[in-house]
Amino acid sequence: MRLAGVARSRARGLTLLELAIALAVLAVLSALAVPSMASRLRAERLLTTAEMFAADVADARHESARRGQALHIEAQAAASTSSASGPAWCWAVATTTSCPCADAAAAAACRLKIVPAHEHPGVSLVQSQPVHLQPDGQASPVLAAVFSAGDRRMHVHVSRFGRARVCDPAGVSTRTPRC
Repeated sequence: MRLAGVARSRARGLTLLELAIALAVLAVLSALAVPSMASRLRAERLLTTAEMFAADVADARHESARRGQALHIEAQAAASTSSASGPAWCWAVATTTSCPCADAAAAAACRLKIVPAHEHPGVSLVQSQPVHLQPDGQASPVLAAVFSAGDRRMHVHVSRFGRARVCDPAGVSTRTPRC
């Protein structure tokens, strides 16, 4: 009778070998998940950058109407060609065209807002065109910016009514429409 009680108490625990096997399986599964997590993080940073640029277009459109003055947004490659996180770039909301967002002293008179590349690590500016927002809400339709991270890209289009739209040319993102 006493032996049966001892056998039951031993069956409740794990042996060191079983614990080691469980930890090894967990380590292998974790190693498989790391690359997909890095890819997901890169995709989220890319989408966030494109959405922030689109939000700045919307804010500038509103501010242009409030001021009764045309405003301009332009993403530009910065004077320094690269940094630790990739090529240097920035975008600025400004009261004049071609307001240099990379040169703080020269841009102080014309810019309302500046967003430097270091706020978006791992994201590069591939292509851009200036956006001119009129006080009546009109704009010339353009592909305002193309951002990339790894092998993925996001486009920001501005309609003739000054509305910005983010889209995915590859159609991979489930949160944005295909371009």
